[in-house]
Amino acid sequence: MARYFFQLVDHDGVQPTEMSYEFDTPEAAIEEGRTALAEMAADGLPLGDYHMLSVEVFDHQRRPVREIRLILEEIDKTVPTHPSALAHG
Repeated sequence: MARYFFQLVDHDGVQPTEMSYEFDTPEAAIEEGRTALAEMAADGLPLGDYHMLSVEVFDHQRRPVREIRLILEEIDKTVPTHPSALAHG
């Protein structure tokens, strides 16, 4: 088994990379990262400046293996109500 480290970007911003777990394969560590991201999303959508939730997986030498992100994008679909915008439409 090899040790993998996780860095989180959640509602509180970037967390230290001190969380570590052992897995049989890199794929198992990545799958755990996906599960962690889903659990973070279940706690609520991202707020503030980041507009995303992220889990980055590092190997035992703290080299990046994979980053998994959930990005929140809001698109305003309302029609402009300013008179000058309506005159040109």
